[in-house]
Amino acid sequence: MTHPNVAIAELEQQISAVQWPQLDRKHLTYADIAPVMDELAGHAALRVTHIGASYLGTPIRRLTLGNGPLVVLAWTQMHGDEPTATAAVLDWLQLLLTQQLSGLPNDWQQLLTLHVVPMLNPDGAAQRTRQNAQGIDINRDALARQSPEGRLLWQQVQSLQPTLAFNLHDQNPYYAVGNSAEPATVAFLAPAYHPDKHVDSARLQAKQMIAHMRQMLSHWLPGGIARYDDSYSERSFGDNIAGTGASTILIESGAHRQDPHRQVARRMNVIALQVALEALFTDAHRNYTLADYYAIPANTADGFCDIKICQVTIDDGTHAPFQTDICLSREKGDELLRVEFIGDVRGIHGFTEYDARQQQLPELINIGDDATELVASLKPVQAGL
Repeated sequence: MTHPNVAIAELEQQISAVQWPQLDRKHLTYADIAPVMDELAGHAALRVTHIGASYLGTPIRRLTLGNGPLVVLAWTQMHGDEPTATAAVLDWLQLLLTQQLSGLPNDWQQLLTLHVVPMLNPDGAAQRTRQNAQGIDINRDALARQSPEGRLLWQQVQSLQPTLAFNLHDQNPYYAVGNSAEPATVAFLAPAYHPDKHVDSARLQAKQMIAHMRQMLSHWLPGGIARYDDSYSERSFGDNIAGTGASTILIESGAHRQDPHRQVARRMNVIALQVALEALFTDAHRNYTLADYYAIPANTADGFCDIKICQVTIDDGTHAPFQTDICLSREKGDELLRVEFIGDVRGIHGFTEYDARQQQLPELINIGDDATELVASLKPVQAGL
């Protein structure tokens, strides 16, 4: 699908040309990305700084382009099991290093400095866990800073003093866009820096930038972009970085149908990041208002399940038969399907749905039960992931 904006259509083609194919994986570890970072380091324009190490001693690198007064900082995978944006930022750097980008001024590297920290939590990535090797959720360590990774990130913020900061995550696949039947493939947030959610000039710029990015992405994801909840989180890095005066933007990568490795979200991240970078020079985001930001539908939890069984009859032989819906979800890292909800689940959509009105179960089922054999006997009515 070609974007009606010629420059954006050209950008998508350029991204497709530079994506690292070896990063098309369900999960990424430091061993997966180290060769890519080494190859990027071969470009004279890119500076690589070893800013420290994880709790278990894995190197954490910062990759830098440009030397101008505008400072952009992006970091990924502070939750070890959230790899999508790690691939995206490495694609982004390859794009900036190898392509002629019409949306940037020729001297952009004299006007701006871009810092990227891929995979802040390599120990968690190795174990495929949200937390680091200490068991600490780094994104809830902004105040105590008991984790070496959290201390490193805060040191970067304090020393670099970014104008624009990108906090890049993955969200679980079950978020929907508002009350729609569309999964939230990308969700944005300009985090609050105070419980009163005051909008200062930096947060206003973040919200305008998000509205601009959403508009540029909406051609590919007309119903797939959501707005993350902005409840203030005192311990979280995004909220605290917003409090330093940086325009802070959270991007959550989510699910898309028929895309188990989240490659759609990966590509949308690169486009969004590049659109934001270009807007720093053109002020294109200044054309948007707070109303445009709040017009983005809410990121709705529990809007999806992996499989929805519709109107199956349960007859255990001792009670009156009844018809019900059943939602099934896969546990992370577990191919077994487990029962998540039983009953009236209207408003929850299945990536795959089964019309089970002619089906009967001979016994009661319980939340948490393995439903793999049950699903094997059913016929889907809607394609899934």
